[in-house]
Amino acid sequence: MISVAHAVLAAAIWALLWRGVTRQTFVGHAPDLQIASALAIAVLVAAAAGSVALVASGRTVWTPSRALALDVASYAAVAWALGVLELGPWPRDLGGVFVVAIVVARLAPGAYAIVEGAPSWLALVVALGAYGALASWLPVASAPFGDQIDYLLDADRLRHGSLDATLDPALFTRILGVPPSPTDAATHVANTALGPRPIQGYAMGLLLLPGWALAGRLGAGIVMAVVGALASWQTLLLLRDLVARRIAAWTWIAATALLPASLLATHLYPNVVGALLVAAAFRAGFTAPARRPALAAALLALTLFLNPRDGLAVLTLGPFLLLRGPRRRVLVAGAAVALVAVAVNGLLYGIPLPYAGYLFGTAEAQAITREPSIVPSFWIGLPAILFDRDLGLAGSAPWLFVGLLGLGAALRRDRDRLLPAAVTVGVGLAALSFFRLWEGGYAPPGRYFVDVLPLWTPFVAYGLAAALTKSLWDVAVRAFVVAAMGMSAFAAFVLNAAPALALNSAFDDKIRDVAARILGIDPLGWLPSFQPLTPAWYVGAYLALVPALAIVTAATWRGLRYR
Repeated sequence: MISVAHAVLAAAIWALLWRGVTRQTFVGHAPDLQIASALAIAVLVAAAAGSVALVASGRTVWTPSRALALDVASYAAVAWALGVLELGPWPRDLGGVFVVAIVVARLAPGAYAIVEGAPSWLALVVALGAYGALASWLPVASAPFGDQIDYLLDADRLRHGSLDATLDPALFTRILGVPPSPTDAATHVANTALGPRPIQGYAMGLLLLPGWALAGRLGAGIVMAVVGALASWQTLLLLRDLVARRIAAWTWIAATALLPASLLATHLYPNVVGALLVAAAFRAGFTAPARRPALAAALLALTLFLNPRDGLAVLTLGPFLLLRGPRRRVLVAGAAVALVAVAVNGLLYGIPLPYAGYLFGTAEAQAITREPSIVPSFWIGLPAILFDRDLGLAGSAPWLFVGLLGLGAALRRDRDRLLPAAVTVGVGLAALSFFRLWEGGYAPPGRYFVDVLPLWTPFVAYGLAAALTKSLWDVAVRAFVVAAMGMSAFAAFVLNAAPALALNSAFDDKIRDVAARILGIDPLGWLPSFQPLTPAWYVGAYLALVPALAIVTAATWRGLRYR
């Protein structure tokens, strides 16, 4: 009875909330109507998801009265936040801060219910609520630069029944506010014998098509939020297969809420799609109670429709699947999907190979930029991916280094299941270190790591468990974990509130600058920068790399003692 009353009360409060955020007295304080509408949608999405999660929690893991009390308290926090905004005019970035704060207030109780043992499907509700709200805010907070505009143009062409990928200058300008340059065409259009085709293929355009057709960029973002939520849910299932439920849930919260996933789940890049396929394939092939290696092979082969970076998982996980068998089923399932990818590219590009568009596009882009896409400079790329203060993992997602604490113990305790994950992450990092654009181009930081993020989370879980055991109960380990998680939470909050700050080039230090302005200190200044802006840039970079390497080496060594 209390659960029914809870659902009715939550619906009534949500209706009042909808009336409140659409009142002229509230809308009039926003910079413009678009920003006010985006904030209203984000708040309503988060509010609805929070209530759904808490009503479900009251019927599964908590008492109905406790769930009702938490929902009311959460709504009270939202009311206070909106009341502050109604005091006077507010700038866009402040609106972003309140959007993220409201998302946290509404969905934190549901996330904690998962820590206490709520069913795994609740993770889908929580993640979808968070990503859906952030995706609703993103169109007014950041333009779809980088490859994002290309995927929207592809979706629009498909919407009109055309495979012609020729850039539409009018639509490009309308979306971005600037006309396309020759580089935009070279990095988007492959001039094949069958006509202009998208270099990145049609998979992302097809995926975004329903959302784009229904609601433009907002709809496309919601599609990505759904994919991100599914990837988050698969990550929780994978973690529950491998570690204790509470540690699994805390690690899932970190993987879902922190960078790089929380940003990439709302931006229009294929990396989260790759993460979903890799996570589902890994679970089906290695960790699920009932293994389905043929399904795992088919899911891995689907990455052949995305881009070569996602396809790395085929090369690393595929051999492990074949070794563990049944080989015939694995080969047939994987080959069937691969043959479809080959046939599609043969029909569309005239070249029966996976990633056929890249064969054209890489050469054309290199002709314009006069720089190769692949460079033999892994001594720059690898440390940059890991430690660059603005574009590397240490600057935006240091929580991932907690996995080094658990690496040794995880491989000792569960080598059969986790060795393929470690190999995939390691090979992926090594391969990406040869990319000239190791940072992912003009995109949120950690973009390329997202594809293998679910496979690294078990090691983070073991690292958190290591930090909580008496054998490693020392100040240095706890300080390392707290600092890594704290800086990651700070970066995630700020960059989701103002996502334009997440788009960096070689000449930007946006993340570092905003951290220094807010905190009054420069917490990232000690990390190296691998951007070659001066003739002797490498001197400072490699000198600053020494203490960073010392810290991660110490963390790895300390973790080896955990048993």
